[in-house]
Amino acid sequence: MHASQTTVLLAESAGAMRQALASQLEAAGFARVLQAKDGQRALQILRSEPVQVVLADIDMPVHSGLEVLEAMRAEPRLASLPFLLMSGGLDRASAAKAIQLGIDDLLIKPFTTRRLLERMQRVLTRGDTAPAAEPAPDGDGSADRATLLVVDDTPDNLQLMAGLFRDRFKVKVAQSGEKALSICQSDAPPDVILLDVMMPGMDGFEVARRLREHHTSEYTPIIFVTAITDEMARHKGLSLGAIDYVFKPIDPELLKLRVGNLMVYVEHRKQLQKDFDLLRENAQLRSEVQRLRGDLQRLQAPADA
Repeated sequence: MHASQTTVLLAESAGAMRQALASQLEAAGFARVLQAKDGQRALQILRSEPVQVVLADIDMPVHSGLEVLEAMRAEPRLASLPFLLMSGGLDRASAAKAIQLGIDDLLIKPFTTRRLLERMQRVLTRGDTAPAAEPAPDGDGSADRATLLVVDDTPDNLQLMAGLFRDRFKVKVAQSGEKALSICQSDAPPDVILLDVMMPGMDGFEVARRLREHHTSEYTPIIFVTAITDEMARHKGLSLGAIDYVFKPIDPELLKLRVGNLMVYVEHRKQLQKDFDLLRENAQLRSEVQRLRGDLQRLQAPADA
């Protein structure tokens, strides 16, 4: 099914995140994007509007994404509707339940717009004569090296911090908040961000707030690196979702350790997506084997009678 003929139900409780996703889907050419702020509203729309695919976050009030999926699978008219689940992290039991309920795909946050559209296309074309292409890896092909973004309006600071990490990571730099957002919301976003607070135009706090409102950067680790030592500023930075708050002048070895520890967390999140994809693939193989066994038994039955 082509996007231009497809109505998407987008269920996401965070308003800014929901709007960002809806804008990306509309720009990709989907016919309609219906929005629900919770699981209850999602089910109301499904029972009253023609929908071809559902994209839902697992963490929603009233009914979670998994509860919406379970309710859908219990209703004949909705039972076979393609369903993609979004999650910041899924434990093995929840992943197994999602597979048992017949989930079509899972997107572990953060994910790029490209990955979202590729996986939606794969789900929508499943069962067509021509097989859908497998999603291409995100980024620019240098998947073996994690990416660090350094954001600071002072060239000397950029050079200093970038130089600390170029031997281990792919390093990108931005001298403004606007440039940082552009990089983070692209199809090659960074894995960790070192973010200055005091910058002309958009300061670091506003950058962090906007990062947390977009699906490509909602869970990207942020370390504030700033000369502001005020405790209220530190509290504000952490309340915006930063993992750490480091004062200038920096201790290079300590900052290296902090970034290295965060990269372990990043790899864990990437592994969650790989683990789920493998679980779903194995479940599909088992289902296909069972179907083939059933077909063989039916074919052999007359000969044995």
